[in-house]
Amino acid sequence: MSELRTRWNVSDLRNQLHEFFLLYNSRPILDNEGGMKSGHMFPSWFVIKQLKPAYIIESGVWKGLGTWFFEQASPQSTIISIEPSPQHIVYRSPAVTYQCEDFTKKDWSHLPKDDTFLFFDDHQNALERIKYAQQCGFKKMMFEDNYPYQHGDCYSPKKILSNKDYCIDKAGQRTWYRKNNADYHYLMNTVKIYQEMNPIFKGDFTRWGDAWNETNYPTPEPLLPLSEKDKYPLFFNELRDYTWICYVEL
Repeated sequence: MSELRTRWNVSDLRNQLHEFFLLYNSRPILDNEGGMKSGHMFPSWFVIKQLKPAYIIESGVWKGLGTWFFEQASPQSTIISIEPSPQHIVYRSPAVTYQCEDFTKKDWSHLPKDDTFLFFDDHQNALERIKYAQQCGFKKMMFEDNYPYQHGDCYSPKKILSNKDYCIDKAGQRTWYRKNNADYHYLMNTVKIYQEMNPIFKGDFTRWGDAWNETNYPTPEPLLPLSEKDKYPLFFNELRDYTWICYVEL
């Protein structure tokens, strides 16, 4: 069983943060309630900017703000966006291919496996996403809904890797399972890189109102100290929207 590695360090992200701040101030959708805010939009933009993949498969579009940031990060990428409720899309790019059919229902054999990036913001079972991605030959992906084991509406990588006695399933019910279960071992034997992207700011409380401490919510160090909140008020005001967004590489 291999040890999981990370790909980028804190300074890599910090060096790109101000550029993103300027871009965030010019975003076409100011109210993205129900979708990504700055704490997740920044690492998504950062990763795509670093990888510059030939293809991006975006599962979960909502209003389309993420699509816009992906285009800014890598203008040459071909984007395929999957949204089962397209009536919510506000920003619709003429350069993007839109579809409603789920990621696991499509044949992706025509895409270059080493040069395609998968982005999941769809509140689905991450384990099934990873298994299908592996079956298709894809290697690089991100999960926006990477909830801790105590919360959330989907089975996330963080829940699996926490290896706790229970987690919260999609219906919001506590589901019991054994430690060192098959899902945990599958990820540890399949995933080469697992990196929870650093929050921009970290507050005293989580989005659920309890203490944001390392005992209950182990978290990478924040990119900025709270003393910088007046310089980056948008980032500070959205700090509680962070849910451990992660980069995964098989």
